[in-house]
Amino acid sequence: MDDPGPYALLGRLAVAAFVMIAPTLCFLGLVRGLERLRDDDLINEWARTRGRDGAHDLTEHDDVLAVLANEMGVEANGSSTVRCPACGASNRVGVTYCHGCQNRLESS
Repeated sequence: MDDPGPYALLGRLAVAAFVMIAPTLCFLGLVRGLERLRDDDLINEWARTRGRDGAHDLTEHDDVLAVLANEMGVEANGSSTVRCPACGASNRVGVTYCHGCQNRLESS
């Protein structure tokens, strides 16, 4: 069998590294993109203008940690939601504007 040269070996290693790392990076990019779409104010505003106000409201089942805490019997203190000072609607932590009144939320 022929011994590959150093450049051929380096090329094979580069291809192997790409084949192992590329799917992970694509998956992480997809997850981050879906998270941005979930929290997009444009989607919430579009749903509100279509008359589907309740479709994107937060419920007790939207917060995975709260559901798991309730199943385990642990009291969830609502730390993953923030109340709007203007209208009192609950919003996800990290969202800049209230989904109820579009008022700017104070970052803490």
